[in-house]
Amino acid sequence: MDPEQLLYVYELKGGVHPPAVAMEGLLGVWPEGEYTYLFFFLPAEAAVAAFLETHPDFRLTDHYRLRYGDWQDLAEAEPFHVGRFTISSRPDGSGRSADENHLLIDPGVMFGSGLHPTTRGCLRALSLLYTRLRPARVLDLGTGTGILAIGAAKLGATEVEALDINPLAVSTAATNCRQNNVEATVRVRLGDARGHLPSADLLCLNIHLEFLRTFLPRPEMRAYGHVILSGFLEEHLAEVISLLPTGSRLEAPPLIERGWATLLIANRLGEKGVNDRGPTQPF
Repeated sequence: MDPEQLLYVYELKGGVHPPAVAMEGLLGVWPEGEYTYLFFFLPAEAAVAAFLETHPDFRLTDHYRLRYGDWQDLAEAEPFHVGRFTISSRPDGSGRSADENHLLIDPGVMFGSGLHPTTRGCLRALSLLYTRLRPARVLDLGTGTGILAIGAAKLGATEVEALDINPLAVSTAATNCRQNNVEATVRVRLGDARGHLPSADLLCLNIHLEFLRTFLPRPEMRAYGHVILSGFLEEHLAEVISLLPTGSRLEAPPLIERGWATLLIANRLGEKGVNDRGPTQPF
């Protein structure tokens, strides 16, 4: 998308998040808490009003007009580099989407272009981990644009499960998997992290702090040999480390990007780890 392209966003409250809405010119539906956001390329007051007439459980609470470039972090110059990866948001005719280290990511209206500090931290952690090991099975929770799932597949993962609770993220990630020729390796699906989760050698978890506070103490956290963990500010680093299961240890010093932290964690039962006040080596 052109960074100068205008987005028209309509904020609705109430009702049940619709997985799909038939409206002319609709770009996507983004559920967020008790709100539902509808994205259009053109003004859509009439279409939204018609939707509200047939869905009285919703009400329009706000609407916005903004540049796509203001909504999405976009690189001024592409491609740009993070860890072992080269990232761009649009094809350049070079055919590099088939290359191991090139990620072609169209974020649409989802976050995950590769420029946010937590995404960059996770890509750096992936790069570091796959220089030492090659986890075959990967679970990417809250996949967003699918950038971490695609990165893992390009570095050598053979089975990647990419889950998100947002239907718009699922469709965006699936499109990006096809663009990067990894759709045979990455399975993208709608899923809730509060339910049963598949096993994996590596868990990628780049989700906000409130979720981490409830998820990290869960017993199944121990089932993943390695975890790449982000979504929180550096000031919460000690708290997040304290939530890790006994037996977890840091495989590298925390990766800090503009005040945001990313951790590369190994789970090995029987080893002294961060919760035991034991060593966090090797680095």
